[in-house]
Amino acid sequence: MKVLLINSNRFKQPWPVIPFGLSCIAAAIERERESKVSVLDLCFSRNCAKDIRDMVKSFKPDVIGISIRNIDNAAYNTIFLLDQVRDDIITPCKKAFSGPIIIGGPAAGISGREMLNFFDLEYAIRGDGEACMNEFLRRLKEGASREGLQGLIIRRSGKILQDPAPFYVENLDTLPFPRVYKYLDLGPYKRCDSPLQIQTKRGCGLKCTYCTYNRIEGDHYRFRSPELIADEIETLVKDAKINHVEFTDSAFNVPIDHAKAVLRAVIKKRLNLRLRTMGLNPGYVDEELVALMKESGFTDVDLGAESGCDITLRSLGKNYTKKDLLKAGNLLRTRGISTTWYLLLGAPGETRETLKETFDTITQAASRWDLINIGAGIRVYEGSPIAEGMKRENPNCTRDNFLHPVQYEPNDIGLEEIKKLTKRASFKYPNFFMYDEDETTPTFVLIVMVWVMQLFRINRPVWKVFILLRKVEMFLGIRKLKEFIWEQRGRIA
Repeated sequence: MKVLLINSNRFKQPWPVIPFGLSCIAAAIERERESKVSVLDLCFSRNCAKDIRDMVKSFKPDVIGISIRNIDNAAYNTIFLLDQVRDDIITPCKKAFSGPIIIGGPAAGISGREMLNFFDLEYAIRGDGEACMNEFLRRLKEGASREGLQGLIIRRSGKILQDPAPFYVENLDTLPFPRVYKYLDLGPYKRCDSPLQIQTKRGCGLKCTYCTYNRIEGDHYRFRSPELIADEIETLVKDAKINHVEFTDSAFNVPIDHAKAVLRAVIKKRLNLRLRTMGLNPGYVDEELVALMKESGFTDVDLGAESGCDITLRSLGKNYTKKDLLKAGNLLRTRGISTTWYLLLGAPGETRETLKETFDTITQAASRWDLINIGAGIRVYEGSPIAEGMKRENPNCTRDNFLHPVQYEPNDIGLEEIKKLTKRASFKYPNFFMYDEDETTPTFVLIVMVWVMQLFRINRPVWKVFILLRKVEMFLGIRKLKEFIWEQRGRIA
């Protein structure tokens, strides 16, 4: 049986993302040795429809699997990405291929049944796709019914026939390494300095009110062996010839003992790495962890602060306090680990006072060369605690179970005012960047900046260049002029 796997993600902010999850599925299918796999990566495609037609014609697949990473950009100025996926990828697949099409990926894990209706498709996978996809292929080959398969959503005649619990692999050490270099042309990703991705575990035991990780990966941790993780990193770095590696756990350092064990195993390999993580929890940062991070090769981290006010942190379901933020910032700064601080403004109970406290806390906790990435407004997704609360209060708050964007609106301050106060702060502090306005760097600009930094052997995150440019603007008075123009436009509007 021939299986064509398609990467549909073409969203490139802050950089193009190597389709790690799709490579996991490809490796799991190939290990069964009953199917042949080909991967079509459309991230950099200039004509998706043509590339799909050509691949279907040459490969002649029996099944097409499509990975869908994002529903939208989760920003105040929302870009609903599924329209593009439908028009550029799903529709051409239907025209070129008459067999079964199955969707998966994080987006399907959140809103699989709604996406089947939106795309007018029959199958979607929720949970870990490796085992579910192989069982789907086995049943398809044998002509057996796909009904009753855990993790498989089925839609027929416009109605959802089944939407079972997600399928989770409990022992992650049984899964094969995702050898991305085997399935993908990594050249375009290298030019953008996109990192290889590593998971040390799946699942999340935290209870953040806005988050969907519990829905996608489950509400308990499933750990991988630290030694296997180190082996995988060694193999990937050697064969892919990329030493930029990102840990993509929901929270890399929770629980902290497992994170430390992983770092010790990596250190033993004596690899020349540039490590980062997209999820560092401020409540689980101590001197030993930061020392191990530095020794293993960490150059930068994304710190999920979300707020700098204890009242707001409690409303978000966070397990840390403002004191923890200050401690984490000090430890990371002392060790010279560059940090992107993520703020999520507009939580339940947000006010002008809590907003001011957040800005004051972050400017105290973060280095002036740290990036403060600010999202104004909480995009509500199906399955999050905040979504369930909104539906209880108003069953008509969404027409399609939050597939299309719905923003949470605090009672005491409007999102428009939050946006304005944040914009004013960004003129005052050159390292304050608004997620939906400032993360819009064209890919070719990113490539040039990466090339220049590599040429001069500058081992720093590329976003430090943007802070430098902001500081130059402030010195020349350009930033003040931009603020004046923005204020005048606001008065006219």
